[in-house]
Amino acid sequence: MALPEHEPLLPPALRHGSGKHIGQLFERFGPAERAAIAAISCLKKIRTGETVIDEGETSQHLGYVVDGILCMKKVLPDGRSHIIGFLTRADMFGRIFDGGAGYSVAALTDAELFCLQREPFERILRGNPAVERSFLVNVLDELDAARASVLLLGGRRVLERVAAFLLLLARGNSETGEGAGQMPFVVRVPVRRVELAQYLGTRPESLSRALHALQARAIIRIIDAANFEIIDRAALAEIAGQD
Repeated sequence: MALPEHEPLLPPALRHGSGKHIGQLFERFGPAERAAIAAISCLKKIRTGETVIDEGETSQHLGYVVDGILCMKKVLPDGRSHIIGFLTRADMFGRIFDGGAGYSVAALTDAELFCLQREPFERILRGNPAVERSFLVNVLDELDAARASVLLLGGRRVLERVAAFLLLLARGNSETGEGAGQMPFVVRVPVRRVELAQYLGTRPESLSRALHALQARAIIRIIDAANFEIIDRAALAEIAGQD
């Protein structure tokens, strides 16, 4: 029996809100492929601190962040762990086709993930070259975005790095969700100051000065050590060098 063309088959969470962007990635699949994806996918809720992928692991799953924030951590030769990046709404986690993970992925906040069984999903892609190409183009787009983030966080003033990071959180964990474009709104920084300073390549004292400088310009309001109200997103983007 043929499946109706309008049948979405993907979870309701991917048809609206922050998950809509993820759902759109699968609109290129035909009804049969969407049915196959529905059979190998699920929505999973995880708790703060839970590990999604261990470093070196060949993960059996990959997917996208529907809600919440994950972090990527790398263990250094001396045994210390270092945050090398963050994954927010609509970001992909997991490695497709082959190879172990070069870093661990863990939840910084309670999160909801759209998970796909890796090997069956790879078979679906191999059976549809046009869709495989489209999916891989999306992966390359994410890689370009990651490289742009590295550029933003490297070789710039601390104030610019902090502004860029707050914009990242504004996309990923605004209190108002889809209403993140409305002013003002609140973002929560889910790591300690010392960890954030390490990620931004600065000292906690310099990080604190940058945050207070943004507050003095009425661009943000510091609610407490973890929560910040974005008052002027355009001004924040201008400082970060983003449009």
